[in-house]
Amino acid sequence: MKGSLPASKLSLWLLVSVCCAASMAWYVTTIWSLNQPPGFSDLYARWWGAHELLLHGRNPYSPAVSHEIQNVIYGQPLPATPNDPLAIGGGFAYPLHAAFLLWPTVYLSFPAAKLVVLGASLLATLLSLECWLRSMQTKLTLARWLTLAFFVLGSFPCLEALKLQNLSLIAAALISFALFLLSAGRLTLAGVVLAFATFKPQFTITLIPWLLLWTAADWRRRRSMAWSFLATLTVLVALGEALLPGWISDFLNVIRAYRHYTYGHSILDLWFTPSWGAVAAAVVLAACAVACWPCRSEPATSARFCFATSLVLAANVVVIPTLAPHAQLLLVPAFLWLLRCTASSKAHRSWVRIFCEPAVWILLAWQWIAALALTLAGLRYPAAVLHRFWEIPLYTSPLLPVAVFLLLGSLVWSSGGPVYEAGREPIVRGVNMANPDQ
Repeated sequence: MKGSLPASKLSLWLLVSVCCAASMAWYVTTIWSLNQPPGFSDLYARWWGAHELLLHGRNPYSPAVSHEIQNVIYGQPLPATPNDPLAIGGGFAYPLHAAFLLWPTVYLSFPAAKLVVLGASLLATLLSLECWLRSMQTKLTLARWLTLAFFVLGSFPCLEALKLQNLSLIAAALISFALFLLSAGRLTLAGVVLAFATFKPQFTITLIPWLLLWTAADWRRRRSMAWSFLATLTVLVALGEALLPGWISDFLNVIRAYRHYTYGHSILDLWFTPSWGAVAAAVVLAACAVACWPCRSEPATSARFCFATSLVLAANVVVIPTLAPHAQLLLVPAFLWLLRCTASSKAHRSWVRIFCEPAVWILLAWQWIAALALTLAGLRYPAAVLHRFWEIPLYTSPLLPVAVFLLLGSLVWSSGGPVYEAGREPIVRGVNMANPDQ
């Protein structure tokens, strides 16, 4: 993200980012979460499940543990339904190795564990931003880095995850760290970290196939990543089996119930109905595969690899069966990639860059515009009055992942066909992706 900005503009952008983060924090804590139950927490189910498994040897997927969790969160067990006859949907809905990550906290009280996870999530988010920037071979001044940090931390997906104590921030950070290690040539360690990131499997369902394809394209040099990933994942599953034989079956049962508990549908299901959403997801994945195929032989330090990874993660957000905005943390590398290209090339402005890219930035900015408006309104009206408008900052949330994916995809094809021409470096938005600073 080279290119100089006057100090006054840098200061203004930093001030804007702070105002956006502050207004979004006020919106999330005062308006969005106004009517949530006092004990509502995504962390409690994971923490109590890990606590009971590691300290007392109980099955965290059992109805008994699930009902204990529901008692704390909702004040009573959830009623049984035809889709969830055991009422386990609100319980421990993670792979068993998620308990290993929470192991240090099970000896603490839950309030203390919340503080530990909050601190770890904040630190992990800041480190993940730096990992993405380093993966893209991008260095920023302190003012620019702080501006990006406030925008990331002050986004609704991040603040939602922090408010709910959701582990998405940790999962996204592990993914960014694995990609950073790949760019640094530490393939074995990258495979280990990627295996731990599967504790939130929906965040890796497109990334793992892409990285395995990338590894296979140069098996002799890259095989250590695949072997370390498979070995680490095998060890994690085996340790789970040693602690709780048959845990995979129990986990799948909880997942089936959890999908109904959380309305487990993708953004495409929302737009096209579940039946046609599956077809649309197949189209998205096929288009992603076509766009990324020419990048499979690229080194992890190349901008083409960064582009492909950003596209893959955007596709992941589009197709996974969740509407939770905190999954959009996986869009961070896509926006960083777009910023990098914008700063690297001022010429060759294609129709995509002129018309489509501003629309995506507007969709992103809407959350802060609406949150700032509600914050200003909060100077006059009580939160109870403003709560009727709580959905307004989220209006663009179902559109943003699809828009980002379509923008990245259209950048590949905007020259009238695939930009990966034989014997030539790809040109995306006028940027030589072998050397994007040209």
